[in-house]
Amino acid sequence: MAESSALDLTPFVPEDLGKLRNHQTEIPRIAKDPRLVAMIEQAVRGVPTEHSLMLGDARDLSKIPDGSVHLVVTSPPYWTLKEYRRSKGQLGYVADYEEFLGELDKVWQHCFRVLVPGGRLIIVVGDVCLSRRRNGGRHTVVPLHASIQEHCRPIGFDNVAPIIWYKIANAVYEVENRGGFLGKPFEPNAVVKNDIEFILMQRKHGGYRSPSIAARVLSVISGDNHQKWFQQIWTDVTGASTRNHPAPYPLELAERLIRMFSFVGDTVLDPFMGTGTTNVAAMRWGRNSVGVEVDPHYFELSRKRVGDASADLFSTATISVVEPGGKRGASGKGRGSIQRVLATASGEHAGRKDNGGTHRPDEGGVVRERVRGPARRHRKSA
Repeated sequence: MAESSALDLTPFVPEDLGKLRNHQTEIPRIAKDPRLVAMIEQAVRGVPTEHSLMLGDARDLSKIPDGSVHLVVTSPPYWTLKEYRRSKGQLGYVADYEEFLGELDKVWQHCFRVLVPGGRLIIVVGDVCLSRRRNGGRHTVVPLHASIQEHCRPIGFDNVAPIIWYKIANAVYEVENRGGFLGKPFEPNAVVKNDIEFILMQRKHGGYRSPSIAARVLSVISGDNHQKWFQQIWTDVTGASTRNHPAPYPLELAERLIRMFSFVGDTVLDPFMGTGTTNVAAMRWGRNSVGVEVDPHYFELSRKRVGDASADLFSTATISVVEPGGKRGASGKGRGSIQRVLATASGEHAGRKDNGGTHRPDEGGVVRERVRGPARRHRKSA
C-alpha cells in the first residue's frame, strides 16, 4: 500500500516553517497567513514528480498495483451525449444505457482496487439530456450521476456528499439548442436548462491517513480557499473549451480537487485521461500521476501537453509513456509495451544517456528510459 510518498519532503519545506512546535495549532495559523501560504505554494513547485501516460482501455488497469493510488479524479464519457472520436474501446458509442453502466463498472472496480484505504474516487459528470428529436418525441433527462452513484455502492464505495458545479460556459452546448430557449418562449412548460454538472465523491472504506508533517505543511490550503472550496455549490469555475475534446473540464477544477483530497507526494489516477488535464494539475501541485487514454489522437495531445507543462516548472518532472502492441521506443527494443521519457523540466527531450538517464528492461519486457531534469528550483538558461 502506498501510504505516503517515498520522497523525503522535509528539504522542500520553507525554512521559516521547518520547525513547528505544534502542527495541530500552527497549520491553521499558517493557512490564515497569505505570506506563508505563498511561500508554501512556491516551494511545492520545486517538488520532483513522476507521471505515467498509458495508451490503453480504462476497463483494464491490471498494470496498476493494488493500493498504489491515493486519489482518482476523472470524467467518464457522457454516454451518447457527446460526439467522441470513433476508436477501439470508446465507451461513448455503447448505445444501450445499462450496458454502458456495466462497462463503467469495470473501471470503478479497478479504481476501488488500486486506491489506498480511505482514498477517493471523484467523478465529474453531467446528466444526459435527450431532446425530442433524438428520443422519439420525448424530452428526457437520463440521470447519469445517480446511476453511477448507485452502481458504486455494491463495488464497496461509500457515497459522500457531491459538489454541484454550475457550469455556465457550456450550457448552450449541453442542451443542444444554441438559440437559448427550449419550448415556447415566455410561456409555461419550457424546459429547464441543464446548466450543472455533478462532482461525485466515492470513498473507499478506511481510516484517516497519517502523512508526514512536511507533507501536511506543503499541502496547506489557504483559509479563504478552504472556505470557498469545501462548499457544496461551485459557481466560480467556468467550463473549458471544447476545441480539442468534446467533454473537457478546466484545469482549475482538477487543481482544486487534487489539492482538496490529496497530499503533496501522493499519486493521482485519471482512467479517462483525455487531453491530460488531471496530469498537468497533479504536476503543478507536487503530486505524481497516472493517466490512461484509449484514443490514440487524444493520447498524443495529452503527451504533448504534459511534456510542455513540465518545462514551466522549477522541479524535475519524469514522464514515461506506455504504449501497447509491441511499438518500439527510442532504444528499438522491447515487446508488449514501451516506456520512454518525453521531457524534463528543462524542456529537453529524452533518448540521451549523457544527461543522467537510465535504460533498462523490466520483468515484462518493458523498456524504460528516464532522464532527470535540472536541480530543484533552477532553470536552464536559454
